[in-house]
Amino acid sequence: MKKYVILISGVAALGGLLFGFDTAVIAGTLTSLKSYFDLSDSAIGLVVAAASIGCIPGAFFAGRLADHYGRKPMMLMTAVLYVIAALGSGMAWSFSSLVAFRFIGGLAIGMASTLAPIYISEVAPANIRGRLGMMQQLAIVLGILIAFISNYYIANASFDFLSSQNHWRYMLAAALIPSVIFFLLLLLIPESPRWLIVQDKLQQAKNIFGKIFQSHHAEMELNSVMTDIKKDTTKIKFREIFDTRYKKIVIIGIVFAAIAQLTGINIIFYYAPLIFEKTHVGGSVLFQTILTGIVNLIFTIIAFALIDRIGRRKLLLIGSAVMGLCMFLIGYLFYANQLDNYFVLATIFVYIAAFASTWGVVLWVYVAEIFPNKIRGNATSFAVFGNWTANAIVSFTFPVMLSGLGAAWTFIIYGIINSAMILFVLRYVFETKGVKLEKMEELYATV
Repeated sequence: MKKYVILISGVAALGGLLFGFDTAVIAGTLTSLKSYFDLSDSAIGLVVAAASIGCIPGAFFAGRLADHYGRKPMMLMTAVLYVIAALGSGMAWSFSSLVAFRFIGGLAIGMASTLAPIYISEVAPANIRGRLGMMQQLAIVLGILIAFISNYYIANASFDFLSSQNHWRYMLAAALIPSVIFFLLLLLIPESPRWLIVQDKLQQAKNIFGKIFQSHHAEMELNSVMTDIKKDTTKIKFREIFDTRYKKIVIIGIVFAAIAQLTGINIIFYYAPLIFEKTHVGGSVLFQTILTGIVNLIFTIIAFALIDRIGRRKLLLIGSAVMGLCMFLIGYLFYANQLDNYFVLATIFVYIAAFASTWGVVLWVYVAEIFPNKIRGNATSFAVFGNWTANAIVSFTFPVMLSGLGAAWTFIIYGIINSAMILFVLRYVFETKGVKLEKMEELYATV
């Protein structure tokens, strides 16, 4: 039974692999794009930002659409958008068309980052929900690493159809292969049983629970979900997720998802190549960039053994403390101009390891499990929308902070933010390890 739920969760998480691939692959194309389309720095920024901009409406509407049409149909729509984005980006005939297809890819990323966690949380047994939920993050970091490797391979391949003028097309179009695989595998998985129960399709839900649990447990699970849903049979409108009953948990979810971006993980990846250039140690910048992806992947895998054993809350506290310390150290190294040593590389890798094994994996698990069944789609969508909005804000403000304050104080400020996140976790984050989804409302009522 466990193998079945691992399989269907893994298929849903493939959307995360494409999420990671699409967000990382653009890095290897920027020099070629700038030359091919004769782009200014601001135009290059728009190409990169187009996907992030698309993520915001993708995440915002995905939950509502999934509540109406079902989780599986919307994941299939996500796969179709990934296919369109990969083909269109590879065949782009103008700068405007490239931006448009990058935006479509962003819509898919935003939808995938909402739908996969919802689906996995709704099919996963409570005792392994953390490990299954973090398959989303594992897929994301695997997608990032595959993008780095794919770019390197295409840039150095010697096929007749490849040239310095079209490498970027094949780099961007490479996402077509996993996109098609994702679509085909989605056809084989079932709809979320909890969504089916909300739609009063009880027999279908019972059949799916029967494949996930032993027969007697499947009946218990069905009855538990039905009892929870029957407490209130009225339909929930989007604005009602902020009513008195749900407002507290929705705000906690939105803030939690948003501050996950304030850890500064994206600025580390953004600034790492320049740091590596200054250190002159550890091999080429390309090798070190791939190494960051490997560290990210290894510690995401390590987190599999931790999330359902140590719990979400303790991981977040440990992660915030270690990441805060690393940011302070990086800030000091810039202040003291001591970048030509292995210590700065080690600090960056420790920071990435801390994020990957704590906030990186807990984020996608927690935002999909803390909301009650009736509002999970809408509330998760809004929380992920908050995450992508914070992502855009961090991406915009980082260069401004860097030029205005300097690298040292920029990293020190992020060290302060990481340290302050400890207070948020202590006050508002409740432990969900091993707790059934139908019991979450009782937990957050005591926060």
